[in-house]
Amino acid sequence: MEPRVARRALAGAILAGILANVMFDRVALGINVPLATAAILVGLTWLGERRPVDRLDLWLPVVALLAALGPAFRTDPSVIPLDLGLAAAAVGAWSFAVRGVAVTRGTARAIIALGARGLVALGTGFATLLARSGADGYFARGTRQLGRLAPVARGAIIALPVVVGFSVLLASADAVFGRAVDEALHLPLDLDEVIGRGTFSILAAVLVGGPIAIASGALIGWTGPASRAAAEPAPVEGEAARAAVPARADVGRRSGATEALIVLVAVDALFAAFAVVQVVYLFGGADTLALVGMTYSDYARQGYFQLAFVVGLAGLLLLGAHEVMGRTREFVIAALGLMLLTAVILASAALRLRLYQDAYGWTELRFFVAASIAWLAACVGLAIVLVGWGRMRWLPHGIALAAVSITLAVTAIGPQAFVMHQNLARVLDPGLVPPGGHSGFDLQYGMTLGDDAIPDLVAALAIVPAPEGSTLLNQLHLRREELEREAASEGPLSWNLARERAREALARLPGR
Repeated sequence: MEPRVARRALAGAILAGILANVMFDRVALGINVPLATAAILVGLTWLGERRPVDRLDLWLPVVALLAALGPAFRTDPSVIPLDLGLAAAAVGAWSFAVRGVAVTRGTARAIIALGARGLVALGTGFATLLARSGADGYFARGTRQLGRLAPVARGAIIALPVVVGFSVLLASADAVFGRAVDEALHLPLDLDEVIGRGTFSILAAVLVGGPIAIASGALIGWTGPASRAAAEPAPVEGEAARAAVPARADVGRRSGATEALIVLVAVDALFAAFAVVQVVYLFGGADTLALVGMTYSDYARQGYFQLAFVVGLAGLLLLGAHEVMGRTREFVIAALGLMLLTAVILASAALRLRLYQDAYGWTELRFFVAASIAWLAACVGLAIVLVGWGRMRWLPHGIALAAVSITLAVTAIGPQAFVMHQNLARVLDPGLVPPGGHSGFDLQYGMTLGDDAIPDLVAALAIVPAPEGSTLLNQLHLRREELEREAASEGPLSWNLARERAREALARLPGR
């Protein structure tokens, strides 16, 4: 890929990030969704490699626009995520189509492979564009007087918004760390407004940079289900051929190695500072009331959502840095440091979630957050092993395998049954609830759960006070009548273990 084309693509991604801030930051979803979708489709088509698009793929932008109209016409929370997901998938497929990949003609296996590559590109595309845009020394011309310090200066400039974004998340997750950040950055301006909008723009630019990198051909070697001839670049001759050789040899791919290393080291330093706070105040139990006016329990029971998100972003940063730097000694040292410090952050998130759950009981959301933390822990462990072993190309496979394993484990446990059983156990055994915790039974929440929770709801009749108990009994009788009606029309192929257990439990109900 020519550096000139990479710079144009990079400018498009940055412009998209700025426009996304104007159109979406603190703005309700509406006509802005189809407008942004149309703009991205036009941009991908313009920035593409000018290869012929398979006629069978021309339906992709149409579907993307139709799906994007959903948020402009509907407000149903069960419909909008589906529309947004469909529009995003169609846009991602179009980024491959404009590169000459025949998406629609591809086999199911090839389509899945393209989807996986598209997800990886979300974390690596922007960094690749940035590295390739300076392969011809374009950025070095203005900083040539700095000599060897020029890459360091560029790396510091790139690291600044990355560190700021992580700092915002970590500060919102930990009150002690947040106070330290506020004191270090006590500036006469609304820092939250500047940081918030800047972070939004950067994240949007990085995400849009993935499809742009695919469409523009920045990710060398990425081919799809199209023919081999269609996947290869057109032959060039003479001067153009000689100019194309370094790009095909992937020489420029490592031109941003120093900058990527600076970003990794800066994030390592930030994570190390956060880890110190965790060791002293969260794991060590230092007095937080005197420092930030919060009790230890209030301090500890916050921030696990933000910290889980930080761990996910750290993984994307690792993939992006490896794409730019390759396996060098500097990368290995910085990456291992990043993953070890990320493990400390993940441990902080897990401890905070456990303390919150101990105090207030289980919900499905807390269960799935715990499952996601377990998945992230497996991913961090895999990343440490693969970085040290020099097999980073297997990380996406390991991440997918860990996700499959956690999903199967979640299915085997049954979130609704687990949540109700654990919450009922807290009522039957108050010793499970720490001092100051809530030991009551959330009946309203329990009645919103499905058949997996019914055996424990029936058992709860013995401990629920009379007014709430009567309401629960009536609801359970209604569900028993529904199951009896369903049983009359069901066949053997509709057998379900949770429904059968629910029927058995409901058969023991007392009369109303």
